[in-house]
Parts: sequence; structure tokens; C-alpha cells
Amino acid sequence: MELIRAKVPILRFLSVSTGIQVDLNCNNLVGIRNTHLLQCYSGVDERVCPLIVIVKLWAQSHDINDACRATLSSYSLVLMVIHFLQCGVRPAVLPNLQRMCKAKFRPGQPIRSIPKDDCVAHVASRNTDSLGQLFLGFLRYYAYEFDFQTQVASVRTASYLHKYQCRAVVAYNNAPGMWKYVCVEEPFDLTNTARAVHKYDAFERILRAFVDSYHALANAGHLAQAFGTKGRALFDDETCKA
Repeated sequence: MELIRAKVPILRFLSVSTGIQVDLNCNNLVGIRNTHLLQCYSGVDERVCPLIVIVKLWAQSHDINDACRATLSSYSLVLMVIHFLQCGVRPAVLPNLQRMCKAKFRPGQPIRSIPKDDCVAHVASRNTDSLGQLFLGFLRYYAYEFDFQTQVASVRTASYLHKYQCRAVVAYNNAPGMWKYVCVEEPFDLTNTARAVHKYDAFERILRAFVDSYHALANAGHLAQAFGTKGRALFDDETCKA
């Protein structure tokens, strides 16, 4: 059993009967709101969930998916994927649900009124890119198109914001110092979900993973090449071509 003293303290333990690792926190209302939002985004397009799984596996293979070690949390990675699907491809894969369904996702909505199994009306995208093409585009977007020095990925606005705008927001738990190397806006409390990346060397490692993986996949056309030495065993057949 381990107590992780994060912004929202987490009790991490292993279920003896199932072998499943459990992260338990209490009274995290923002977590309920953003889980509801992500659930609805995942139902808009069938490519969303598989792309998120691939991105998480990719990040784990490059050791950049651990907020406790000053890299990216899984939640930040999910928001980065959604932001990319809103802004990094044309036509966009995902719309702005918070703009489309303001009543459903209003920040002050009572927690008990949020349905456990919710969805939004199907929004068909004209984008026909394959999952492999989207993953390659995701790597390219954060390697070369997104400006980490000045920009903040914002799912709430389906655009990017500037760091100076986010630093000036008066909100609970928002502090100018959290907007450093990687900036991903939390859609409800407007803080930086990637504030754990507070070391420059960790940021450099994250950016290098994007750049190197993009070139490896673009040149070889095989998913294994983007995953480095630790992840290549995951993709060992001809069906894994982008």
C-alpha cells in the first residue's frame, strides 16, 4: 500500500483477490466531471479509444507516462489525444462537446445528476484517416506543430491557448508557476494537468520521444519502430503497419 501525496492524494494498493492495482481518492469532484466528459468523447468516434490505448502504450515504452517521475500523467495524454483530434487533423475527428452541450458539461452541475452511462448524439466526422495515420499525425503534431514554449492544449475551447492567458486565470488551485514546459488545460478547473513536468530534462525527454518516434514510424511504416526497444515486442507481425 502506498500513499501518493499529489494535488489529490491517492491511496494505491493491489487487490489480492484479482491482482488489479487500484488508485483510490476521495471527494475529487473534478475527477467525476472530467471522467464524464471523456466517456462522452470516447463514444463520438470509434477511433478515439484505440488511439488513446496506443498512445499510452507508446508513452509507457518511452518512460514518459508517470507524473510521480515528472513526466506525463495518463489523463494529460488523453487530453492531448482529444486536443489533437480536434485541432491537429483536417477535417477534425472530434467536435467541442463543451460548446455543443453546455448544460450537460457545465462546471457547476450537481455531481449526483451526472448519469453513470451517458453519451451525446452521434456526430459524424468527414475524416477518414486510419488509426495508423492518426497516430503518426499525433506524433507529428506534438513534435513539430504544437509550440510547447507558448501554447496550451485546450479541449475546453477545441483550440490552443497562450500560457500568459492561463497564468492570469483566477481559479482555485491555479498558480502562474504551474504553466511551465508542457501545458494541458483541465477542462473544468482550468489548471495545468501536466504541471508534474517541472524539470527541463524530463521535458526534453518527452519532446525527443515525439520527434524520434515520428521519424521512425514515418520512415519504416511499422508501429514497432515508434515504440523503441522496450515496446517493439508488442508489435511483431505485418498487421501493424501504419
